[in-house]
Amino acid sequence: MKTKIEGIILSKNVQGERNLVIKLLLRSGKVVSVMFYGGRGGGEKKKSSVLELGSMLKVELARSRAGSDMYSAKEWEALWMADAIRQNHVAFYTLCFIVHVASKVAQEEDLHDESHSFDDHSQGIFRAISNALVHLESMVKLNNFHPTSELIIFLGKLLIELGVFPDLRSCMLCGVNLEAVTKMGLSSEHGGFVCHTCTHGDEAQYNLWLMLNDVATKKSPEIMPSENLTRTGLDRLWQYFCFQCQLEPKDFKTLAMIV
Repeated sequence: MKTKIEGIILSKNVQGERNLVIKLLLRSGKVVSVMFYGGRGGGEKKKSSVLELGSMLKVELARSRAGSDMYSAKEWEALWMADAIRQNHVAFYTLCFIVHVASKVAQEEDLHDESHSFDDHSQGIFRAISNALVHLESMVKLNNFHPTSELIIFLGKLLIELGVFPDLRSCMLCGVNLEAVTKMGLSSEHGGFVCHTCTHGDEAQYNLWLMLNDVATKKSPEIMPSENLTRTGLDRLWQYFCFQCQLEPKDFKTLAMIV
């Protein structure tokens, strides 16, 4: 069994008076549930201060029997925390949305499986989530936080890692080069953008297309927020994401609190 892990806190639930059950997104891109005895605080060490949503932890686990899907933490420390995000309520709601999405798309990890180290197809999920949180923290610190941009960058990067990023090159129906048009629509059913002559398109989705081109070609730290992005463009991308990942949009109530 692997006993030393690192992961991002996706959720935490109170168990008893002082304990927490925490879901961690590991570097493998998969999740485990870990019991943190005394995690709510109390005693001399008061470790509860680092057990916050979005925090990156280094954890040493106690050994458990094979087949168990619940692990227990012996020791833990924070490697990264979203300090600035917690000073901005909209940014914090954005963080909550990011980790909620991660918890829906990531699969369970079996730390007893000796071959898990060779299974790297999910690592991109961790990369997308960690980069999104770091980018969000940096934008808040720079006073350059634009919720719509952050969500589009995050969803776009995660779509890339999941292998379902929309086609940006040509209309999915007629094949026209999308660089030659200024109105278009994102089609969930067709897996990409459709020009305005084939379907109803608008400038909001054109601005979404422009941002997704940056998402596809640049690293997260290089992507700057855009004031041209609107809720309409974000809604279309979110519909596309849920369609591709077979999720129910109504299950994500935090989104309405962000934009």
